[in-house]
Amino acid sequence: MRYFLAFIVVFCSISLLMAGKKIDSLEVCLKIAGQNEKVILLNELSQAYQEISARKSITYAQSALQISQESGIRKDIAKSLTNLGSAYYHLSNYKRALEFHSKSLEIYQQLTDKTGMLIVNNCIGLDHEKLGNYDKALNFFFISLKLSNETNNQDGISMGLNNLGNLFHSLNNYDKALEYYRQALEIEKHNGNKKTISIALNNIGTTFADRGDYSESIEYFNQSLEIEQKLENIKGLSSVLNNLGIVHEKLHEYNKALTYFQRSLDLILETGNQYGIADTFINIGKLQLLMNNMSDAYANINQGLKFASDIGAKHLIMNGYLALSDFYKANKNSDESLRYFRLHSKIKDEIFSEEMTQEIINIQTQIEMEEREHDIIRLEKNNEIMTLKTEKKNLHLLLLLASLSIVTGFSIIQYNRYKNNKDNNKLLQNEVLDRMSTEKRLIKRLKIEKVITKISARFINVSDFDTAVDETLKEIGEMCGADRSYLFLLNNNKDMLDNTHEWCDEGVQPEISNLQDIPINTLPWWMSKLENDEVIHIVDVSKMPNEAHIEKKMLQDQNIKSLLVLPLKSAGYLIGFMGFDNVSKAEEWKEEELSLLNISSEILGIYFEKREIDSKLEKSYFELEKRVHDRTRELAETNHELQVEVTEKKKIEIQLNDSFIKLKKAIEETINAFISAVEIRDPYTAGHQLRVAKLSYEIASEMNLNKMQLDAIRIAAILHDIGKIYIPNEILSKPSPLTETEFCVIKNHPLAGYDILKTINFQMPVAKIVYQHHEKLDGSGYPQGLIGNEIMLEARIVNVADVVDAMISQRPYRSSQSIEDALKEIKVNSGILYDPEVVEVCLYVFNEKGFQFEEIKIRTASR
Repeated sequence: MRYFLAFIVVFCSISLLMAGKKIDSLEVCLKIAGQNEKVILLNELSQAYQEISARKSITYAQSALQISQESGIRKDIAKSLTNLGSAYYHLSNYKRALEFHSKSLEIYQQLTDKTGMLIVNNCIGLDHEKLGNYDKALNFFFISLKLSNETNNQDGISMGLNNLGNLFHSLNNYDKALEYYRQALEIEKHNGNKKTISIALNNIGTTFADRGDYSESIEYFNQSLEIEQKLENIKGLSSVLNNLGIVHEKLHEYNKALTYFQRSLDLILETGNQYGIADTFINIGKLQLLMNNMSDAYANINQGLKFASDIGAKHLIMNGYLALSDFYKANKNSDESLRYFRLHSKIKDEIFSEEMTQEIINIQTQIEMEEREHDIIRLEKNNEIMTLKTEKKNLHLLLLLASLSIVTGFSIIQYNRYKNNKDNNKLLQNEVLDRMSTEKRLIKRLKIEKVITKISARFINVSDFDTAVDETLKEIGEMCGADRSYLFLLNNNKDMLDNTHEWCDEGVQPEISNLQDIPINTLPWWMSKLENDEVIHIVDVSKMPNEAHIEKKMLQDQNIKSLLVLPLKSAGYLIGFMGFDNVSKAEEWKEEELSLLNISSEILGIYFEKREIDSKLEKSYFELEKRVHDRTRELAETNHELQVEVTEKKKIEIQLNDSFIKLKKAIEETINAFISAVEIRDPYTAGHQLRVAKLSYEIASEMNLNKMQLDAIRIAAILHDIGKIYIPNEILSKPSPLTETEFCVIKNHPLAGYDILKTINFQMPVAKIVYQHHEKLDGSGYPQGLIGNEIMLEARIVNVADVVDAMISQRPYRSSQSIEDALKEIKVNSGILYDPEVVEVCLYVFNEKGFQFEEIKIRTASR
């Protein structure tokens, strides 16, 4: 049967995919497939809908899971759980996604299904990455990549490389990120997968942008954008447009950046991806802050921060807090700026803690060791193949010579055997030496990269700068075989040099005490090189050029035979240099050692730049706090009466709060009175307002609306028919259908309700929602005939809830209809009369969550 289903899927796919309708083809196949075989198609549909409608994806995955659990086929259960987790991931519910992915992994491990394991390990890594658990994410990505290499799964390798790149990008290790992205791009170009090629191009563009290479980043973004437009991939288009906005913001092209951000937001809102929505809102807020649009900036940053907090995305929350700190700083509110900066720093310290950093270093080292082992295995295989080819060639030669003459051949064979054995021994010896040399280079490179990683991690969170520098000089000196390594820094006036740190190998005389307060004008050749950003590489001090005679004498006085010196720069300015000496013998520094030293110098320069910024920031905050403290003390000393005033103010605040509570209670009582008034006038609507309010609130909650919107919808739904108190009782209670004139009178009740409520200060658009609750998308509603987005979202929600309850409620001129009829009505007219997203959520609330009206007994359709 399963083979028959496979035939059906292929047949349907060929016949319908020709028209580019993958989802349609799967849904057609689903209708003709047997009950026990639907799980495959349901899982395919779940995957197809993940980036289009995460809720539909969840529905299909749940159906697949139910069928597979009934059949007991564990592989199908695992796949359904994987798709369910991925659907929640695209809905930005990362904790729920992690729960389902973990269950799926457990089953795949029991089945020893390596393909399933590599996919789910990668999914779990993505879940942890979004939750800010970077050490856990890296571990799962590593396991996935290892399994992909073992099974030679090129898609898995590419996926793993891309995700490792994303992770190192988040940790600001851009070189490592680019390395992984480029490897992934090469694999995808070979595979010809346009979607994953676009992802890799977008990732590379983002990395170049963060490194400040904006022209190169735009080139990669445009390549990605062209592919996404052809694929019509909404999520991918939104991501690229958001990144283009960031680049143009960095280039100070603010209007252009805002256009890209707004286009990105329009698209990402269609997908419901809360992570992307949060990211884009925060980016728009930061841009508007630069454009001095303060109110819009605050609203957008707060909106993005709310979405980020709802889904627990630590990285976005951290960025949101920093943006709010900048907002308050620009508005000269130092207390709030400092408070949000501290919140930002707290999350940053959690993400980049010393323990997590060390764990990441360990896992990264393990990944690199695995890669090196694969390189060595490939090298060994190549050597074995070359040996076999050589032996085969020699055998053919011997057979050819043997055919010429038995006697002569015998002599020649003996001679050739002797000669070939000698040659083969020499060849084998050379190959062994080459292999040993290659292995040594690989091990050396691995050690160098490990030292670089360790140094990078050390300067992320520095508690003791002097110890960190001493350890760094020691590690680099030992790695490169230097006799002495040191750090020189310029003083504040930039006219003197001091040897601040030094490491010496055993038996080498320290020079740090002799190298203090050195005027830079005594080292003209040396300083000229460093100012021009040149590396000073002297293989033999005795052969230094004539123009360096001053520096040559100084080095010879210290018995230095060869040395290497690298400029140390911060924010583009020379602040000193890092150097390495050999006093025992002259020696040239190897290329890989130069690479290590260059990177180490850059890391130190970046740290000094960061330390300078942090110092200025800390000084500013300290001065600010001191000024606030001094000012507070002055006010306290000179204005004792203020205390009395504050006390009185608190009493007034308490009285105001009491008044507010009483007012709130009065409003609630007024609302209840309105409800009673309407229900007395129209007994057939008894309980209707409350039921509409309950369903409206449920729909709005499922759509993740904020608290203020939820409160507005609840109150408006309760009062939506308040205008009926102006309609004559004989019309409200008429047992027969209304005439056209009578219906016109009824159609005035939204306006009447608006007039009643507009004078009440609800602090929410309650009156406007009541005014619009009978409007339809196509303009056929009343009283204003609004179209599409002219109608408030809150009013569109109340409208759908009102229609459902009205149909299942008893009326004077007709009997109640079934809930199935009501849901069919809104489904058939979805996108015509009713908001399609609201309809989709309403159907989900009834069909999936089992929503019921407790106040009335709903009649079901006859079977």
